[in-house]
Amino acid sequence: MSDVPSILFHEILRRLPAESLLRFRAVCKGWRRLIDHPSFIKSHAANQTSSTTLLIRNSIGTRFCSLTLDSLNYEDANQSIDVTPVKAVYCTGVPRATALPVPSCNGLILNSHYRTNKTWVIWNKLTRTFHELPEPDIETGLMGSGIGYDSASDDYKVVRIDRLFRHGKSVYQTSVYSLKKESWKIIKDCPYDISWVGPTRGVFLDGAIHWLSLHDIIIALDLETEEYREFSIPVLPPNSKELFETRLDVLGGCLAMSFYYLIPRMEGWVMKDYGDEKSWVKLFSFGGIGSIGIRLKPLAYFKNKGWVFMQRDEEFFWLDIKNNSAKKVVVHGLPDDFASQIVPWNLFRLDESCAAAVKITAGMKRKRKTTKNKADARVEHSVSITDIRSRSDSTSKANWSSIID
Repeated sequence: MSDVPSILFHEILRRLPAESLLRFRAVCKGWRRLIDHPSFIKSHAANQTSSTTLLIRNSIGTRFCSLTLDSLNYEDANQSIDVTPVKAVYCTGVPRATALPVPSCNGLILNSHYRTNKTWVIWNKLTRTFHELPEPDIETGLMGSGIGYDSASDDYKVVRIDRLFRHGKSVYQTSVYSLKKESWKIIKDCPYDISWVGPTRGVFLDGAIHWLSLHDIIIALDLETEEYREFSIPVLPPNSKELFETRLDVLGGCLAMSFYYLIPRMEGWVMKDYGDEKSWVKLFSFGGIGSIGIRLKPLAYFKNKGWVFMQRDEEFFWLDIKNNSAKKVVVHGLPDDFASQIVPWNLFRLDESCAAAVKITAGMKRKRKTTKNKADARVEHSVSITDIRSRSDSTSKANWSSIID
């Protein structure tokens, strides 16, 4: 590799998947120093924003696996794909990862909880590191949460919106946690009513975290200025009174909304130009789908190909927008009763290592054991690491078939 210019070598590594780079750290000290350097990690994360890694979690949070959607091909009817095991780590006092989808940004996952006595944690599943957030001095009343990246300060920030009562009035207090400063601060109250069916998950895009409001608008908190702004949702047809559920996501680098009607029908829209409310376009529409419609969930949008990858219950399928056709994807080895979410892997390392936690815990257990009767001593690990594996063989196969309307 000595004949390769350093700039070219750096550019090659920057374009590789994060999973590969973790292995390449063992090649030599020079590679390890480069891959671990903060500037390289930042540039690599910026290059991975269009990543299509699907994180899959079972209902109780004991099994995780991932699937790279780039390895799939809509036109290939006979291909093999791998469902990659992802290690799950459990720590005493730290809740297990909540059901997907969860707030996430650049591969960092926010494990938040509406109860104040539950610890909030930022996880990086790839590097197996985590960061516990201190409990804010606030009464419970969580309405929304989110995590995002402030490029101006090179800082990851966590946001929580709590409904409180001041002077007999209901207000939405906004608290922001800085990962760099490791502290919470209260900023200006959110001036909008948050949509609520349980705490609302904020989605991050273009330096802001977004939530749905009760008044059919999208609320955006700019993480640099820490100011709120609003976007209108798509203009809906007259029968929108039959609308009973809306969902906000990010698909293909665009804000996206899914509308579910009683008729029944489901529609998917994207804002092609961020911030331009006139750029909303309808991607797809399903009609006559009955109760199936409320369980359809778009996961990824490939703009250059015109494909949408979707989940319905425990099934996946491709939607070809241009040709108005769909193909079912059967992936073997998935856990029962699972949920999924796009989470691009990131090399960013948080302050606490799961491996270090295991060593510390083991040392403490050995010391305690010497003070007890050996016959009665029983060591209970506060941290257990489970290598999550597919129930089928290590190479899962995908079979394709057409979906019949």
